[in-house]
Amino acid sequence: MPKLEDAVRQMDEVAVQTPPPMMEIGQRLRLVYARARPNAYSDLSQSEIRKLPFAYWVGDAPSIQDTDSELTRLYWDVYLPEALVSSPRRAKRWLSPLFFTYCEHFNPTSSVFRDFANKLLRAIGLSQGLFAEKMQDLHRRHGFFSPSEVPMRLAKHFFVNQGKTIDELMAESLLWPSFVESGLGVSTFRAGLSLPGELYTAAQTIFRVMDWNKRLSASVVKTDMRVPFADALLRHWGRQKPVDSIKSVLIDFFVRVYGDPRFAGHRQYQWQGVSPQAMATFKNWLTGDTLRGFMKLLQRTADDIWMHRQKFWMAYYEKGCIDEAWLALGQDALWEAKRLLVDEKGMGYGYLEGGASSNQSVMFLKIGDLVFTEWSHNGSLRAYREGYLDTPKLYEKSYHGADLRAAQSMDFHDGANINPGLVHSHSDKGTWQRKARDFIRSNTGVTMNDWEIV
Repeated sequence: MPKLEDAVRQMDEVAVQTPPPMMEIGQRLRLVYARARPNAYSDLSQSEIRKLPFAYWVGDAPSIQDTDSELTRLYWDVYLPEALVSSPRRAKRWLSPLFFTYCEHFNPTSSVFRDFANKLLRAIGLSQGLFAEKMQDLHRRHGFFSPSEVPMRLAKHFFVNQGKTIDELMAESLLWPSFVESGLGVSTFRAGLSLPGELYTAAQTIFRVMDWNKRLSASVVKTDMRVPFADALLRHWGRQKPVDSIKSVLIDFFVRVYGDPRFAGHRQYQWQGVSPQAMATFKNWLTGDTLRGFMKLLQRTADDIWMHRQKFWMAYYEKGCIDEAWLALGQDALWEAKRLLVDEKGMGYGYLEGGASSNQSVMFLKIGDLVFTEWSHNGSLRAYREGYLDTPKLYEKSYHGADLRAAQSMDFHDGANINPGLVHSHSDKGTWQRKARDFIRSNTGVTMNDWEIV
C-alpha cells in the first residue's frame, strides 16, 4: 500500500494541469497588495504571496515590479527560495503559478519578462521533486525557459516530431489544451510558420499545422498570422504538385476560410499581402480542378471528343502553362455538375444563359496574355488578347452565348478560312490539336510535342 500511495503521489506531481482563472486572481491580488502596502505586506497570507506570479501582469497596468517592488523582492529573495527547498510537494505548489505565468504572458521583447524568465530558471535549479525535475528536463530538451530559443524549438518538436500526436506531445510537456492560446503557444505557432520550406511539402507538417490552427478559438484568417499561414502552406510547392490527399485538404480549407483568390472581393482582404508565389500555386491548383471538372462534365454529357480535349489541355496544364481557368455551364452540364458535386469545394462557376444549345458549355483558359474559349459539343475554339475591350472576362457569374460569339476571335488559319475560330476536326488524327499547338507556340513561345497532345 505505501508503494501504491507513493506511485500515485509521483503521478500527481507531474500530471498535466489547467491554469486557474489567472486574470481574475491577478486583479484580486492587486487590490490585496495595495491594502497591504502601508504595513509592509505583513498581513499577507502564504497563499497570497505564493500566487504573486498571477498578479505580475494584469491587463495594461504596470508590472508588479513597478507597483510593488519591495513585495516582488521579498517574493524572489526570501519566500520563494524558502518554499522550494522545504519539500517537493510545496515546491510544486510554488512553481506552478510561475510556470503558468511564464507560458501565458510569454513576451521575449520585454525586459521585465526576460528578468522573470531568468529568475524562474534559477528557482527551478533550487527546487527538488519530480515536478522540478520535469521543469529542468523541459529546459534541457527545448530551452523552455530561454525566451529567445523556446518558440522555434517547440515548433520543431510539435510540427516535425515523428510518431506522436500533438496531444501526446503536449501532455509530455505538461501543457494543457488551451496552451495554444497562451503567449508561448502563439509564439510557437508563429515560429512554426517560418520553418524551412521543404518541411511544408511533407504531409505530417502540413496536417499538424492545420490541426494546431483548429485548436484556436479564432480562425487564423482573423489573426495577424493570416499571411504567414497561407505562405507557409502554399508558396514552397512551385512546380511540384502535392498528392491528391494533401491538395484536396488545402484547397478545401483555403476556399472555405480565405475564399477563392480569383475573385477581387476575396483578394481585398483574406488574400491581401499573401506572396505572389503562394497565390500562383493556389490558383494553379484551382485551374487543374476546373480543367478536370470540365472534362468530367464533357464525358458525362456525351461530348464525342472529350478524351482528345482532355489530353490536349492537361498537357499544357501539367507543363505549368495554363495560368487560369473558368467554366460557364449550360443547362445540361449545370444539372450534371450538381449531381457530380463538381463544385463541392465551393469554387464556383458561371452560367451560360441563352444563345447556345442546352448541352453546350464553355471553358475559359488563360495562357500568357491569351484568353481561349473552348466550346463543348460542336463549338469552336476561339482565342483573344487579354486587355482588349471585347475579350471575354473570366470569373463572371453569367454569360450569353451570342455575346461570346460576337467577340472577334484571333485567326487560327492565317486568313485561309472565313471563320477565324478553330473547329475540332479529325481529333483522332490530331488535326485541330496540331493547329492549336502551333498557334499557341507562335503567340506565346510555349512548345509541345505531338506525343504530348495527340
